[in-house]
Amino acid sequence: MEVIQVDLESEIHREATIALGNFDGIHKGHQALIEGVVDMAKKLHCPSSVLMFTTHTKNTTEGISQELLTSGSQKHDILRSLGIDIIYEIDFTDEIMHMSPEAFVTKFLVDHLKAKGIVVGYDYRFGYKASGTVATLKSLCDLNGIALSVKEAVSYGGETVSSTRIREAVKEGDVELAQSLLMRPFTIRGTVVPGKQLGRTIGIPTANILYDAHYVIPKFGVYLTGVIVDGKFYYGATNIGTNPTFSEQEIKVETYLYDYHGDSLYGKSMDVALLEFIRPEMTFKDVEALKDRMNDDLELIRQQILKDEFTNKQINGRIL
Repeated sequence: MEVIQVDLESEIHREATIALGNFDGIHKGHQALIEGVVDMAKKLHCPSSVLMFTTHTKNTTEGISQELLTSGSQKHDILRSLGIDIIYEIDFTDEIMHMSPEAFVTKFLVDHLKAKGIVVGYDYRFGYKASGTVATLKSLCDLNGIALSVKEAVSYGGETVSSTRIREAVKEGDVELAQSLLMRPFTIRGTVVPGKQLGRTIGIPTANILYDAHYVIPKFGVYLTGVIVDGKFYYGATNIGTNPTFSEQEIKVETYLYDYHGDSLYGKSMDVALLEFIRPEMTFKDVEALKDRMNDDLELIRQQILKDEFTNKQINGRIL
């Protein structure tokens, strides 16, 4: 898979099918688009591609820092696993924001990116002030001889699958629902950095990660997690929160790895996949009370890990 940085002046010299969208999370609905663009590429005998903005469009259009479900590198990994040949990445600039729907399709997608086919979702909007609709896109594709596929909404549990719905599930600690909508566990990727080593002082060493993206913050508390570091899988007990017992303010993601006997983890990339919410964050009267509860948590989670039915239900080869 290639990752190509483009701008409005880029000249691509090979045709491709292109899926359009924000793709935060690359959830069950997004995957229908990806499957569609890969199938279209096979029929049209060209590479499949995705056009993604380097930052979420709401950062510019609404002046907010959008909470994310996936980092850039996670998107790359997931799209590669789904069979995408090319990722086109472009900055969401003021010039792009003010492009008319006609200019975006005709001048950029067709003339510069050589789009041979386009795949979008049923609610896709584009162009200045989101004035372009699916009907607009169909008209422009017909005019330019471009194939178009529009994917309908994907539902789960009687409701449409959306990034907003997944963010809400993560915030509520409902990681099982998030996993069903994403078709994999919600996963935080980051680099292991030194902490205050409080866990080590009480005999429970944890890895503290500096995360790679402005992730949506899960409900504070303790989770059973699946962890990948150095290409190997471990189960973990992860605490997400501010350590109120020590009156701290910074949100931390700290993980105890079961059966890890390797060298120092500092500086290594780590994926922490949230599999089950165990309990909410608590304030303890002293360090000893905290230590006792942590040991109880670790034993409870180890018992969960030993249950074959949990492993088969939650892992199922989908950790990313």
